[in-house]
Amino acid sequence: MNKEIISSEVQNFIDDNLKTDIHKIILSKPKFKNVSQKELAEQIESKVRAKSKLPTWFKTKNIYYPNKLNLSQTSSEITANYKASLIEGNSLIDVTGGFGVDSFAFSRKVSQVTHIENNEALSKIADYNFTQMGTTNIKCISEDGLAFLNNTSNSYNWLYVDPSRRDKNNKKVYYLADCEPNVVSNMDLLLSKSSNLIIKTGPLLDIKSGLKELGSVKEIHIVAVNNDVKELLWLIEKGFNNETLIKTVNFKSNNTQEFNFNISDEEHTISEYSEPLAYIYEPNTSILKSGSFHFIGKHFNLYKLHPNSHLYTSEKLIEFPGRIFKVEDIYDYSKKTFKKSGISKANITTRNFPDSVEKIRKKLGIKDGGINYLFFTTNIAEKLVSISCFQI
Repeated sequence: MNKEIISSEVQNFIDDNLKTDIHKIILSKPKFKNVSQKELAEQIESKVRAKSKLPTWFKTKNIYYPNKLNLSQTSSEITANYKASLIEGNSLIDVTGGFGVDSFAFSRKVSQVTHIENNEALSKIADYNFTQMGTTNIKCISEDGLAFLNNTSNSYNWLYVDPSRRDKNNKKVYYLADCEPNVVSNMDLLLSKSSNLIIKTGPLLDIKSGLKELGSVKEIHIVAVNNDVKELLWLIEKGFNNETLIKTVNFKSNNTQEFNFNISDEEHTISEYSEPLAYIYEPNTSILKSGSFHFIGKHFNLYKLHPNSHLYTSEKLIEFPGRIFKVEDIYDYSKKTFKKSGISKANITTRNFPDSVEKIRKKLGIKDGGINYLFFTTNIAEKLVSISCFQI
């Protein structure tokens, strides 16, 4: 950590150049004796990213930012606050502290947070920033998280782990056992220090595989922001052997969409099917990730278009956790039939359809954009169709 970066002169330069091209800064002559152009560029680039991802950090003066890779791996402020809403108690240990966004959010809900980070430089940055943000109940320790747990006699109300999804060569990994630390093989150690765990994983992890690997999963939270799934949260309770509850949440700019169900709800539900009616419903991405393809329809009294399409329909308009469209017309998938629609520009979505969006545009001569929406899908009669509609 270069303390010269938090000097008033350097901080003023950073604030004055948030819109300056990064490459121009790197290639220009050195501005400060003890701060390199590369360091300036890293601070500017990370602060620009923090404006939307970490608004509290962005608004706080003299924050020291890590490089863009460390920043990209941290939680957003909105997802960190959501995690904090799930806990309460006197103590929590963040085994993989990183830049400290999650620890900061947790510190608002528990009396004492222990932030463990193996990277000494990143640990110092987090510790400094916590002070800048007026937080006094976070203790930072630079050590390997598992080694710390092995050596401590302390126990905690909560234990939080965000395993890195990159290997030693910085390549992405997709299996939980390949992440670092390996929470699967160290589950006994983790549960010996706390009866309540939160494990954060990436959105690509298969839910069924995770349930088999982890065990004692009380809840799975699938968290999306603006219809983009950001993370899966696995709440594990020592000795829990009942049914897992799956909670989905999608944070939008003007509202929050939530939908919860038990795994048996999905397993015991049989869908009803229909041709497209007056309205089409497309579940948000957190629901699609959850695998609730039948229960979601039953819960909202909707018909499904096809077993594999995951689009739903109704004659009457209802509130729904996803996008809603008013059906205008339905066309067979042929150039001759579609020509009658007069549509030359539209937003295209495919669901259970053999052709790509690019191939469809080329075949039917449809440009991208406009107010029209076209769903290309397979109906219950196994016919390829396009549904022309407008989003509500």
